[in-house]
Amino acid sequence: MAAAPPMTSSRRLFALAAVFVLAACCLPAAAAAPQGKQYRVGGEDGWRVPPPEGKDKYYDNWASNITFYVDDSLEFVYKNDSVLRVSKAGYYHCNETAGDAAPRDGRTVFLLDAPGYAYFASADLQHCGMGERLAVSVLAATAGLPAPAPSPSSPWSSSAPGPWSWVLSPSSSAPSPSGEHSAAAALLVASSSAQAVVLVVAVALALAMAAGFV
Repeated sequence: MAAAPPMTSSRRLFALAAVFVLAACCLPAAAAAPQGKQYRVGGEDGWRVPPPEGKDKYYDNWASNITFYVDDSLEFVYKNDSVLRVSKAGYYHCNETAGDAAPRDGRTVFLLDAPGYAYFASADLQHCGMGERLAVSVLAATAGLPAPAPSPSSPWSSSAPGPWSWVLSPSSSAPSPSGEHSAAAALLVASSSAQAVVLVVAVALALAMAAGFV
């Protein structure tokens, strides 16, 4: 059987071009992070002075059903009222206002841009004292990500992860039950792992072409 002819320069260039094209298609320049959610404070009722009988817990009860993350936002919709982002002291003592925060009909959106507590209150100090104030706990965007844990039955379950564990780990594509943010992050990890596998196969194919096996 005759030996395969040596690979020409044009075929080598073609193989390199194929690698670059596949790399550009499979590995995006930057992975897009899950977009934050927007929540309308108070639900359908919007931002208003709460009923007297539940003024101390009205907005606490609303916020207790939601887990807030960095990049989420709060939408305040109000009539003949106002809203400010205040300090912790301003929230508890209702002593912060602003000259340009006259009562009006409007809509204001605040981005939750850092982990920790965020405080909001009506610029009308009387309204604030009547319970129109809100404190929310904001978690870091990665707080919902599952901790990596190898499967006991997996051949990749050694205590020290190997160089390909980020591609081959079976836990990479498993969504976490901790919330939609976690599920979105898990999908990004799975997508990145699949893209990496395709790139590895492309490089191996190009090397085989360069060696004259293909």
